[in-house]
Amino acid sequence: MSATPTRQKKTLWLYGIIALLLIITVGTLISAQNIKTTAQKDAEAAPPDPSTITATVTREKLRTTVPLTCTANYATSTPLRYSGEGQYTAITIKHGDTVGNGTLIAEVNGEPLITLTGGFALYRDLKLDDSGPDAALLNEALTAMGRQGPQPARITEDTYEALNNLLDSLGYAHVKTDQPIPARYFLIINRAGVVTGNPRATGAIADGPVATIAEGNKTLSCTGTTGRLTPEARSGQKVTVPSLGDTEYVATLGYKNTTEAAGAAGNSQAGRQANGAEGAAGSNLNGAAGAAGGAEGERILTLDVGDKADSLRGAVNAELTLEETPEAHLVVPSSALYTRDGQTRVIVLGPESSNGSKAREEREVTVTVISNANGKNAVTGDLHEGDSVKIMREKK
Repeated sequence: MSATPTRQKKTLWLYGIIALLLIITVGTLISAQNIKTTAQKDAEAAPPDPSTITATVTREKLRTTVPLTCTANYATSTPLRYSGEGQYTAITIKHGDTVGNGTLIAEVNGEPLITLTGGFALYRDLKLDDSGPDAALLNEALTAMGRQGPQPARITEDTYEALNNLLDSLGYAHVKTDQPIPARYFLIINRAGVVTGNPRATGAIADGPVATIAEGNKTLSCTGTTGRLTPEARSGQKVTVPSLGDTEYVATLGYKNTTEAAGAAGNSQAGRQANGAEGAAGSNLNGAAGAAGGAEGERILTLDVGDKADSLRGAVNAELTLEETPEAHLVVPSSALYTRDGQTRVIVLGPESSNGSKAREEREVTVTVISNANGKNAVTGDLHEGDSVKIMREKK
């Protein structure tokens, strides 16, 4: 028997009411999730509880240090400056070349300019049977090149033969034994060196030296990070270069010359004739380079780091130790210390729980500060190497 229309209407109304109640209930739940109290909002906006910052107690020598900036340089730089007149008609060396006995570095007015190493200037043209220190220098240089055997301090036919052998290898005409050996063919340097930077171009001799050579081993030249070295810097102090490891290098205090005088290659000649390197005014004939011959300039520290200097590029950081405690002590950072009741104290933290659920036990320890440097303090007290101490936060 089918339901009456009245009964069907009641059923539909019932279903409608149930559906409406469900919609209201779901809406209420969604709204409740999105509506937060002021307290809830403040709690969520507040920063998390600060975590505990710790430091480890170490045992070390306390050092007072200052930072340095260092660059790798050769021990001595010498400009290859010729004192004659005329033109450089060819430049025959380049950056990185080694310059020593028998090196053709340039042509002057179409003639060779050859370097010789030694301690005396060629102050004259040398003729057969001439003797003296200049004759000895030329013979010794030719012998060192392997062009001849040992010779006396006198120009012999063997000297001419050895010289012509050299000139022939360089592509120049021989000098006959009835002709003087031109001193203008030679530039005297103290010792062999390496060309640093690009040599000059051809042109007037007066425009500048052929090039600059670096003599000796590479060393590190160090100054303060501001460009000036601290007045407390002394020879014998120790410097570490982090990029080279933990090795401590002994520093030597010196001066960076402010003039070219001490570095000019020596081959000056009376009357400034066209056969030698320009020696600076007042320099000796062999052009000895170094601070001893030049004016005092900028203070620098020099470090001999051996072959490691070749691996450095550009400026590197270093650290100069001004003072060091004679013995190792327990050391804590200054930020771990605080004062209470007139005593200096630290808080030592116990071990962490295995699951991190419990706060670490704190133990207050009274300490005595022996010395301090660079934010560290050497202390005595009931502490042990490896203890964790609490870093104290500043109250705001």
